[in-house]
Amino acid sequence: MDGLGTELPQRRTITWILLAAAVVFLVPCVQTSRRAAGEAGATAAGLWAMTAVMALLLVAVPLVIARSIHQRHTYLSDDGVTVVSGGERRSVAFSDLDEIKVRYSTRGGAVLSNEKVFLMGRRPDGERTVIVVSRYYVETLQPLLRRLREEVERRPELLDGDLERTYFDYALSTAP
Repeated sequence: MDGLGTELPQRRTITWILLAAAVVFLVPCVQTSRRAAGEAGATAAGLWAMTAVMALLLVAVPLVIARSIHQRHTYLSDDGVTVVSGGERRSVAFSDLDEIKVRYSTRGGAVLSNEKVFLMGRRPDGERTVIVVSRYYVETLQPLLRRLREEVERRPELLDGDLERTYFDYALSTAP
């Protein structure tokens, strides 16, 4: 996209997992619908209802989530970060930042690790904005963290205390 900067590479792992789950769960949906077609009365109605619920929860929901993840793009420029999701664009300029937080989730192991960087600041109109850059969506946080290190060196108050600084330093040294 024009003028947004360099796109951080998208992480495809979760999208592929969701697509695989939808395909796997499609099999029992088809089996149940075939069984429903061979029945009559209340049994058929129950099986069709079960097929509809299974298709919605086990096939459609993972596909919608995968699409949502696939449509989210994160851009890093010299001036700030922009997240484009669907038709919505949210940005925060580095000069407008007033707080940075780094958080980790170890649930899901290495495959589903979810480090997050929260960028909090004020937009030019004065409204508070929070942009989350998550490893659910991007393959690596290192370009962002390196650029944020420059901001933190200039403005140490962006990290609220020693604990935040420890999290930030740890992310710089370990985040993919």
